[in-house]
Amino acid sequence: MIWCTSVLAGEPLEEHSALRNCISTARDAAAIAVCEASAQTELRDRIERWTRAIRVLLDNRQRPAFDHSVDAWQAWFESETRLLELTLAQRRDGLGPRLQSGAVTRLFEDRERQLREHLHNLKFAGPRR
Repeated sequence: MIWCTSVLAGEPLEEHSALRNCISTARDAAAIAVCEASAQTELRDRIERWTRAIRVLLDNRQRPAFDHSVDAWQAWFESETRLLELTLAQRRDGLGPRLQSGAVTRLFEDRERQLREHLHNLKFAGPRR
């Protein structure tokens, strides 16, 4: 049996579809960058919403582990974006700056998915002990 809610199940698919549709109609690199920036804004908002929702569902004993996860992800994200800047700048084809936005969007998509899964698990958890 598969359990899902319309918000949790529907939002990410709509998000990815919206980004794909935007990119498919973009006429140049600048338009693609606008699509990516819009997707990143939506993902950041969703990450913040999921983070707040998870914190509400955790008790005082559990929150420090989640706070550690949030801090660790933020540190990893900053490190990963620095590494992307470094490696993409080394490309000889000049596409690095154009590829960076998409790579950052994928990082946000991964975190959003992780948080969505945690939230889903918590919503279907048994009673607190």
